[in-house]
Amino acid sequence: MSLEIRENHGIFEILGKVSTQHISALNSYFDSILEKNENFVVSLEKVTMLDSAAAHFFEKLYQKSVKQNKVISLIGRQNECITEIMNTTKTNYILSPDCI
Repeated sequence: MSLEIRENHGIFEILGKVSTQHISALNSYFDSILEKNENFVVSLEKVTMLDSAAAHFFEKLYQKSVKQNKVISLIGRQNECITEIMNTTKTNYILSPDCI
């Protein structure tokens, strides 16, 4: 499955595999979202694979939103497909504790 992003009631849901090759497109996409929104939710619940570069991308996105005084909630803590890489890269702290 290729990468797909769907917006559903203000939640940006990422579906499929997220890897190094997607980072540039994701960066452009979420930069425009950050520009237009004070807070938003990104769901990683339907991500089927995440590599370390992608995990670090989401960490940088999280940090960028903090620097801009914006709120991003990354959900997907229960997704077993991303748990190991998020723990290995020590980026799991960016995941919100609750589902929405």
